[in-house]
Amino acid sequence: MSAPTTKPSRNFALPATLTALALGAVLAALLLWRPSRPEVSIGVEGTRVVEIAGPRLFAAPFTPGDALAVRIASAEPIPGGYRYDLRYMAFGPGQHDIGKSLRQPDGTPAPPLGEFAVSVPALIPEKHSGELYDTPSSKIDLHTNYTLLMRLAWGLWALLLLPLAWYGHRWRRRTAPQPPAPSIIERLRTLLRQASQADLTAAQQADLEQLLLAYWSRRLNLAEGRLSEMIDQLRQHPEAGPQWNRVERWLHSRFDPAEGVAKDLLKDLEKLN
Repeated sequence: MSAPTTKPSRNFALPATLTALALGAVLAALLLWRPSRPEVSIGVEGTRVVEIAGPRLFAAPFTPGDALAVRIASAEPIPGGYRYDLRYMAFGPGQHDIGKSLRQPDGTPAPPLGEFAVSVPALIPEKHSGELYDTPSSKIDLHTNYTLLMRLAWGLWALLLLPLAWYGHRWRRRTAPQPPAPSIIERLRTLLRQASQADLTAAQQADLEQLLLAYWSRRLNLAEGRLSEMIDQLRQHPEAGPQWNRVERWLHSRFDPAEGVAKDLLKDLEKLN
């Protein structure tokens, strides 16, 4: 009887799935994460979201010498007007009115919109005398954590491998190797031992004839052909002929007792092998 093989436990899928989901969530968070925007100063773009009633407005084109450049990132319709996502960049310190940089569809300035003032600090102190002074050296800050993110990604990937390796090792230990299939001579011996103790079923008798034919066909290197021709060759052989004839009489005419025929055939097979 072949040893049963153990299938991998369903518990294997749960830790691996949870680890994969956690890894995917962390990687998605890392991809969606963006560093915080720096403080708005001269040359740095700022953001202002406002709601303005009336028709849709457009940003005035920038011309050299303007203290403020304004663009509209998006304009969403709302009841009675639009919600604007305004982006601005100042080229000088002080108070700047974003509303003055908006235009109506015909190009005329927008009506007074109230104050959309933004304050941009100066880069140099107000009372700075213009003297140069040494500053401490600092590392270049590109506002990224590439090294940290890659270490986290590799660490999470390694954690995902741990349950896979552990459960795979346990599964390989529990899986029993498949025994080799019994040979023709072994199957013949099994059927003959059973026949010496009890009657064979019709299916077992048919198997016995087929196994005996296959055994002698291989032993005598008989060419494959018609079944009747192979049986005639067996009957003419000095060793195979008596065995085949006796098995036919035993199975088809019940001339010989099963117990005696089976024991005699077992003895003959032991002598030949």
